[in-house]
Amino acid sequence: MEEKKRPLLSELACVNSNCESYGQAGLENLTVRKVYGQDRIRYLRCHSCGAEFSERKNTAFWNTKIPESRAIEVGRQIAEGTSIKGTSRLTSTHPDTVKRLTLKFGQHAQDFHEQEAQQLDIDILEMDERHGYVASKKQQCWNAVSIDAASKFIVPVAVGPHNTDLIERLMQGSHRRLAHPQDLVLMTDGEASYRTLFPVIFGVSYLPPRQSTMGRPPNPKYRIPRTLAHVQVIKHRQGQKLEAVEVSKAHGSWQRINQALDEIGYNIPNTSTVERFNGTARRINAHQVRRSLAFAHRSNTRQAVAWWSATVYNWVREHRSLRAPLEVPEGKKRFQQRTPAMAVGLTEHIWTEAQILRAPVYIASQE
Repeated sequence: MEEKKRPLLSELACVNSNCESYGQAGLENLTVRKVYGQDRIRYLRCHSCGAEFSERKNTAFWNTKIPESRAIEVGRQIAEGTSIKGTSRLTSTHPDTVKRLTLKFGQHAQDFHEQEAQQLDIDILEMDERHGYVASKKQQCWNAVSIDAASKFIVPVAVGPHNTDLIERLMQGSHRRLAHPQDLVLMTDGEASYRTLFPVIFGVSYLPPRQSTMGRPPNPKYRIPRTLAHVQVIKHRQGQKLEAVEVSKAHGSWQRINQALDEIGYNIPNTSTVERFNGTARRINAHQVRRSLAFAHRSNTRQAVAWWSATVYNWVREHRSLRAPLEVPEGKKRFQQRTPAMAVGLTEHIWTEAQILRAPVYIASQE
């Protein structure tokens, strides 16, 4: 069974941050010292520094008290949008254990994304926010996402109150993970913070010349390179009815925007990719269901589920629009199913929830 499969020794690395082999797999510096527990966990030794550690160290299963197969099933249920209590009933696991695992899986997913999703070759992004609640219907909590229009890959996730800080964290998270952040076309809704923060985060700063030697030096200004553009799709509504859609160029040139539209086959600027994902996210995140009391009671649980469901969407879920044709005999048609992570070039195969949970994350702050 898939649950019994474990990473090869060559895929693991030393977890001692002071070791010269830290985080470097395939150096043949690890050996199995013993096997323990009902899951037959390997206890490893690093010959570079002499450290001994469990193969679960730096994975989502570190210090897990229940069998791996049941913990994996908990992760699958949470990723399908099942509630904490529903997951508890379906997996015969105590609700407190489900909550604890949800927080662990969410943090692991965030660290896994931070490790793997770097230097992304993306030049068209769509950003949007999705409303929800935490603790009660009086306290709003929004999920903001940035998605690649071509590969459907979720670049970062930001959770919190709907304010400038939420938009800034989303844009900073996107900028940090892109290989060429100044070769980008961004499409957003009419939120004013996008227009204000875009030149600060993605533009090129410079100091204007001083007009005199007296007083404080001038504040930095920001230049938008020719390869950078931002367009806002503003929806005007009358109650629940959509009256009109206004397309406004916030930064950059229409030439750069039209070039990006030709690449992805859009006729006009729009945020259809992220809006479709918003509908999908409400089905795979129990805290995002509309017109119900299905909201998180704590903000850390809300953030954990957001990161876990987004990571499963990126690495585990096949996307119909990303199917690639395979070379087969003439007259036959076959397609390779792909996930967003495959489409953006981060992996060559479809992952499972168990593989993500077992994947070690080598971050120095994790001890």
